[in-house]
Amino acid sequence: MSLDPIPQGATAFIVVELQNDLVHPSLVGQKGLSGKLAEAVATRGVLPRLAGLLDRSRAAGVPVIYATKERHQAIPQPTGPRIYKIAGSTPKLVHDTWGAQVVDDIAPQEGDLVLARYVSLDPSHGSELWSILANLRTTTLIVAGISTSLAVEGLVRAAANRSFRAVVVEDCCASFPEEWHRWSADKILPLIADIVPAADVEAALGAWT
Repeated sequence: MSLDPIPQGATAFIVVELQNDLVHPSLVGQKGLSGKLAEAVATRGVLPRLAGLLDRSRAAGVPVIYATKERHQAIPQPTGPRIYKIAGSTPKLVHDTWGAQVVDDIAPQEGDLVLARYVSLDPSHGSELWSILANLRTTTLIVAGISTSLAVEGLVRAAANRSFRAVVVEDCCASFPEEWHRWSADKILPLIADIVPAADVEAALGAWT
């Protein structure tokens, strides 16, 4: 699909959960969900492609916000959602550890924001994301990260509920298995967002100059 113009001065870039304990390249080939997610991200070439797009976005003046998931020792993990059970017993994404940090390939730069939340699956729930976006006068979100079918889709649904426009960078997202990514990107997200490759976003940003 062709991408309508992205509004200059009213757009923010949200990067979802690309953290060491989930997608660091050293996890590729390991057992468990993190190993599969890391493999999906590597196979799709997400990190180098996204790094270039983030540099282009920063150069164009687009605020970059990292929506991360962390675990804090003072906050019990939820017991209802099954995903917390299948994620394994070894604590991951522990607050103030390397595992909770964004991977170096796309590490936050000066002026970027990192917004952690500790309980919710929706990256926007429990953070100050919407208040920050309101202060930035944002109407349009560029979204990339993992997992397409869970956190990314959850954020886009929340954005749609608040009348934001979302632009999902399809080749900068991943899920495991790949069929889940394809189902979300091809069947669900197009109903509530623009689904485009990184090259289309770069072209839209280039139109500002």
